[in-house]
Amino acid sequence: MTQKRIINDTITYSSASYVAIAIGFFVSVFSKKFLGVSGAGYWAIMTMVLTYGMYVGLGVNNALLREIPQCIGAKEVGKAKRLEDATFSYLIVAGVTGAIVIWLLSFFMFTDPLLRTCVKIIAVLVIVSQLYNLILNILRARKQISVLSKVVISNALLISMLALPGAYFFGIKGFASGMVMANVLSFYFAKRWADIKFTINLDWTQIWYLIKIGCAVLLANILFRTFLNVDKIMICKMIGIEQLGFYTIGIMVVQQIGVLPRLFHTVIFPHMQEKYGATKDVMDVKNMILQPTYYISRLMPIFIGVIIFLTQPLVLLLLPQFKEGLDVMKILVLGYFFMAVNQMSSALLFTIDKQRLLIPLYGIMVAVCIGLNYLFIKMGLGIIGVALGTSISYFLFFLIVFTFASSHIMEWRNIIRFYFEIMVFYIYFLINILWIDAILNFPDPILTSLTKISCFLLVCIPVLINVQRREKVFTLIYDVLRSKIYSFRFKGDVTAK
Repeated sequence: MTQKRIINDTITYSSASYVAIAIGFFVSVFSKKFLGVSGAGYWAIMTMVLTYGMYVGLGVNNALLREIPQCIGAKEVGKAKRLEDATFSYLIVAGVTGAIVIWLLSFFMFTDPLLRTCVKIIAVLVIVSQLYNLILNILRARKQISVLSKVVISNALLISMLALPGAYFFGIKGFASGMVMANVLSFYFAKRWADIKFTINLDWTQIWYLIKIGCAVLLANILFRTFLNVDKIMICKMIGIEQLGFYTIGIMVVQQIGVLPRLFHTVIFPHMQEKYGATKDVMDVKNMILQPTYYISRLMPIFIGVIIFLTQPLVLLLLPQFKEGLDVMKILVLGYFFMAVNQMSSALLFTIDKQRLLIPLYGIMVAVCIGLNYLFIKMGLGIIGVALGTSISYFLFFLIVFTFASSHIMEWRNIIRFYFEIMVFYIYFLINILWIDAILNFPDPILTSLTKISCFLLVCIPVLINVQRREKVFTLIYDVLRSKIYSFRFKGDVTAK
């Protein structure tokens, strides 16, 4: 039952997410068109400010995401509700405090008048995003995937209806203001659809309990986000904002492909917490870690190849001023595969309360990424060198973190075998992506894209057959879809009668 429930929820949430991806891709493309290269660079800086501003929550949102399902698994529903109310109350206080600090710092940290104004808008977005993320985490923790899916699509639509017109008429300030309004409305609708009621309850005993769990996660997340932002920071400081604007093509595509591994994590995480909360035995959740990792390692390269070949004509036709970023995009996306495969590793360590050990590991990887990017920039490789250094860092990150996490559930012999299988399939896809991209080129970019995608999908067929023979996953998906269609038709017949 659990496996079918997970597949059913994954199909529901993935369908919603892909709709949101399509809308998000549309927003990314046209926001860049409206904002221009410099505007895209400004938004990249503002996004970093928002990322760090979100840390005022001290990790309580992440702690809540673990504690609610573990409480449900241990049959402590009342405790789960008290934790929700305490978190809501605390995030209001923390969000307002963080917004005030960012607002004040904008006067001293930024000399550019436009950037200073935009950072003030981001200060407001910090408060709104804290509450919006809280509602998403509660829906995840309660496994209300259908409502979560509805919220995800609604948020993407609201951003397209509010942020894009804002960018067109008012530039970067309008775009940021539209993001604020979209998240406010998304929080309101999510709360209403899920019938979630909050009570102001600054229970510092509960809050401190969550902070103790969340602080280690917070420090790890700061280092992790720093690791992911090293490339953007170094381009801004050492190369320039205009080159950062070209680099955002790679960032845009990475954001889209990063959705696939998050789908597995979003759906499986609460199931994992419930199961672990009931028994406290890590081996009970072993398959919930290894199966998603297996699926991602086989399916992610297919997604990457299609996205690479699809992005090329979109940039050439809609964003020709960003075409210098296409080579960066290819390198960055191919390297991001290793971050995607590593998605479940930190989830395992968080589940078994080993998140503190991630802090030194992430710190080492930040230093490695800085060193590689600095080296390649000094060698004169520009943003291509930054993408290369970042991709190598992604691979090393996977080796270190996945090895540490998997050592809690696997023997060394099996870990090495698992690595070998992942690398064999990755190299297979890498070779095919490279030769298809190099050879199949025509004057018409759309024809070129369709030909490349068709040829690539053909070479993917043996891998898909292998996945089906080993896991029967497509059979399970077919059964779930058939039951959904039957249920829909049955409801339709009953309504008609």
